[in-house]
Amino acid sequence: MFSSIKQFINTLLNIGFEDEFGNDLNQKHVVNFSYIIFCVGCLFLIAVFTFRQMYSITILSTLGLLVALVGLRYNFIGHLFRAQILMPIIKIFQTSILSLFYFGTESGFHWFFVNVIAYALVVFRTDRQAVKYWVVGISLALFLLCELTDTNGLYLNSTDQELSVILVFFAVSFNFAMVINLVISRLKSVNQHLRILAEKDELTGLSNRRKVLADAVNIFADSIINRESCVFSIVDLDHFKKINDTFGHEAGDLVLAKVSAMMASVIRPQDEIGRYGGEEFIVIMRGTSIKDAADIMEAMRRSVEDMLIETENGIVIPVTISIGLAAIDPGVSRYEEILAQADKGLYVAKRSGRNRLSVQSDYQN
Repeated sequence: MFSSIKQFINTLLNIGFEDEFGNDLNQKHVVNFSYIIFCVGCLFLIAVFTFRQMYSITILSTLGLLVALVGLRYNFIGHLFRAQILMPIIKIFQTSILSLFYFGTESGFHWFFVNVIAYALVVFRTDRQAVKYWVVGISLALFLLCELTDTNGLYLNSTDQELSVILVFFAVSFNFAMVINLVISRLKSVNQHLRILAEKDELTGLSNRRKVLADAVNIFADSIINRESCVFSIVDLDHFKKINDTFGHEAGDLVLAKVSAMMASVIRPQDEIGRYGGEEFIVIMRGTSIKDAADIMEAMRRSVEDMLIETENGIVIPVTISIGLAAIDPGVSRYEEILAQADKGLYVAKRSGRNRLSVQSDYQN
């Protein structure tokens, strides 16, 4: 149930926003949430005071609801600043009127100015500092005015005012907590996105050199501690410089992207693959023997050899790869030694005519 509610809320907050990591998305979410909560509050007031036949508050709340819907539309169609500035205006106006003239200051309704201040601090960026200071300043001044002024409510008796204080407390707390949660969630999402970008090769979509070497360290350490077999492999595209020189760098990028996708589809889910640099790739196969690893990499070699990579001009580029493999030996203490052995295997495969696989390890299962 709670997951369904959360999904529904996320859907409401993201309506009209396609860019998951846009610079203004956090502000848009807070603006969206503020309008939605304001609309819910207006509907609540309309229902309660229509039932009580107190139509002046009903009319005031209806006007606030209509203006809030206009602000929501501004937010959806991209007029962010209009939506940003309209929200505190209608919130300040409604809170002031209801606190000073309709509900009385004893109702605690003026504590909604706290939400306006929190909204201004989150939504208005450094290029809108003047607007932020004005909204905060006006909200603080009106809050102090309501706090220091003792006015009797026209529509709430003492019991109603006590109930109003409780409702306002929960409403302000919920609003404040949700705004904080939206900001924290946004920061976590952005940090996660930046971490992924920092670990991914832009052209191929595979792990970049830093990430795949970090994986190599961890997998090597786990294999040594658990005394499990592990195989490292270095893959190199044959005659890649010739492809660039003959067909152009755009064709070379196309080949890298297509071959990367093919290699990633061949390896097992538990294996790791990343771009080592240029046209070289590293494949790390945990929990496997050198024989099984050789079978997997041979299947990869054949799959790449059978590829038909066609450029926009209709030119078909033949592509092959050479592969060097090395397994963890009981006497090895550093993962770099396994990579060096795999690199030797790659050198042998190249010297032997390319488009082949070479194993450089005496440790076989």
